[in-house]
Amino acid sequence: MRKDWLFSDKKTICHFRVAGVLIRSGKVFLQKVGAEYAVPGGHVNFGEASEMSLIREFKEEVGVDIVCGRLLWVEEVFWKWGEKNAHGIVFYYLVSLVNDADLPDDYQAASKDNQSVSLQWVPFEDMQKTTVYPAFLKDKIYNLPAHTAHFVRNDWGD
Repeated sequence: MRKDWLFSDKKTICHFRVAGVLIRSGKVFLQKVGAEYAVPGGHVNFGEASEMSLIREFKEEVGVDIVCGRLLWVEEVFWKWGEKNAHGIVFYYLVSLVNDADLPDDYQAASKDNQSVSLQWVPFEDMQKTTVYPAFLKDKIYNLPAHTAHFVRNDWGD
């Protein structure tokens, strides 16, 4: 049985996620919920390597096969999730498609496992006027790091 690396109680939530940065022709592939965009990915399963989690998540959500490249960013993020304090660790990998034809440049469709999430290519310049998570993506997408970068964001307000 698979179990997400996600722990919670009445006051806290802790989770480990992976996300894939897929870039082509000045566009990044993102998921959209409402008016907010995010890098596609999901929770790591307990006992599952992070790269394997990301390959699985792209297959489940997008229906495509990917290859994980280098680890771009590690983010530690602290935020409020309703009344709870949430603590997340996210690994962002540079990924590529096994078959580029699987996601044409005009691709826009609902996620395979959640119809309220849409998936699409977003031009870099369009990200500047939208809400994108992680927020640092708006700046960092133009110049990917040669070595893994580490970010800490604390929105707890303590």
